[in-house]
Amino acid sequence: MKLSAINCLATIAMFAAAAGCGGSYSTSPPSSSGLAGSYTAFQWVTTGGSGQTNQLVIGSTLQITLNNDGSTTGQMHLAASGGNPAMDFNMAGTWTQSGNNVDFTQAADTYVRDMLFAIQPIATGVWDLVGDQVFSGTRVQLTLRHGP
Repeated sequence: MKLSAINCLATIAMFAAAAGCGGSYSTSPPSSSGLAGSYTAFQWVTTGGSGQTNQLVIGSTLQITLNNDGSTTGQMHLAASGGNPAMDFNMAGTWTQSGNNVDFTQAADTYVRDMLFAIQPIATGVWDLVGDQVFSGTRVQLTLRHGP
């Protein structure tokens, strides 16, 4: 009987130790200096009347750098699709953080400046910027991943 109780306690201790070893990271928003850096489109899907398009698969690209001084630099290339020509945009502008969100202000007339991006933790000290919004009947889902 004592052996069963010891085995039971050992099993509980083992599960508790395993649960304690899981990956944990902060979900509180980083400071703006923690967000600064280069971001690249990691996931970019548009869904509208003509169906769903994975913008990265068809050749669209987006790179934007968030500088510590609140300015942005970068380029967006929107691949030709559905009869629309390819287009290129300069991502120069500014960015601000408010709680768990990032907002862009840019001269280029793209949905980046019209979307609010949620800061989502993916690992310790690593964040994605995630936008998901509908514009004129087209849903844009865009994830920007911090990278070198």
